[in-house]
Amino acid sequence: MHRMLYLAAPAMLGAVALLLPAASTAATGTVPARSGFTAFATPTQASTPQGVDVAADGNVWYSETSAGKIAVLRPDRSSAEYPLPDGGQPFILKAGKDGIWFTDQVHRAIGHLDPRSGAVVEYAIPSREKPYFIQLAPDGSQWFTVTAGIGRLAPDGSITEWTVRLEHPDDHLEQLSLDRHGNVWFVERNYAGAGPKGTNKVRRLNPGTNVITTYLVPTAGGTPSGVIANADGTVWVSEYYGNALALLDPGVAPHTDETTAPATHAAKQQAATVARTVTARTSATRTPATPSTSEVKPSVTRGWIEYPLPVANANAEDMRVDSQGRVWFEQDAGFIGILDPKTRLITEYTIAPPNSGYYNIALQQRAGLLWFTEAGGSGATTTSIANLDIGH
Repeated sequence: MHRMLYLAAPAMLGAVALLLPAASTAATGTVPARSGFTAFATPTQASTPQGVDVAADGNVWYSETSAGKIAVLRPDRSSAEYPLPDGGQPFILKAGKDGIWFTDQVHRAIGHLDPRSGAVVEYAIPSREKPYFIQLAPDGSQWFTVTAGIGRLAPDGSITEWTVRLEHPDDHLEQLSLDRHGNVWFVERNYAGAGPKGTNKVRRLNPGTNVITTYLVPTAGGTPSGVIANADGTVWVSEYYGNALALLDPGVAPHTDETTAPATHAAKQQAATVARTVTARTSATRTPATPSTSEVKPSVTRGWIEYPLPVANANAEDMRVDSQGRVWFEQDAGFIGILDPKTRLITEYTIAPPNSGYYNIALQQRAGLLWFTEAGGSGATTTSIANLDIGH
């Protein structure tokens, strides 16, 4: 069921929300007719790799969550692991100029690893809530989500938190994205399925005014799970149970505003130095992949364009936007997809092996690779860091 929403502002009444572009046959980038997956076994098996990011030097960093380690796969295929002290478990990570930043759900902290020295510093979250995703801001701060709030770790070591009212008691905040104005976009989700028990809210926090603006996805209970703020001001949202990718125009879509008062505290710091373990060149397992391409018919509601996914119950989640404006996305049903909004084409690759427990993705466009973690399905002991050859 789709929800049509209207703004009360007279200037918006009767306005055309988003003009759906005509399907284009012009090439906006090539997708390989035949491609393949390359998988590298994690140094520690059954380690539940989840977060992944590619550093500027081409090193691929990822978290081995259940093993309590941060690992790196270098371009020469050698690997190294850094164990977190005191039983910490890294979840999502980002590679910055100054090292690796990560969320630690066991210690309920934001952590930093200096790969050169092995120094690890963790900053305890004052609310003691569990952190999920993390993003690095240009000013040297780190933004993160907790179960019911947004946090910012400042360069001076203080943490500011904004509390968010959830739709349902079993909801939590996960992914977030920073726009060019310094606003923080984030989504709320649960696993209750579509309909009245599902989630609907995509939010934007303005840190300067403490105003949280809320938008509702077009499909009721669509459960927004991924969010990407674009340079042009639009925002991509993946609807986990709505089975769609949706493009939001914040200047047109209906919304509500509320102000929340933040709290700032000095974060308690815990420092340690860990010894890395180096592993020799890792052998690769390559599996051919033949893409399947479908043209989709988008639907338009006020301020939204919604692109339905070809595979039923695909459960789209993590997304990345490439330099040509195409959206790469992971589907928990077992696919890597790419949406070209200009041609309305979605191309999908079946991930091998099936039921690998895919989670986070990272785009390394110059190398023509899309990286993702294979955390292992139910009872699986083989875990990998893998990539898809996406061409240049």
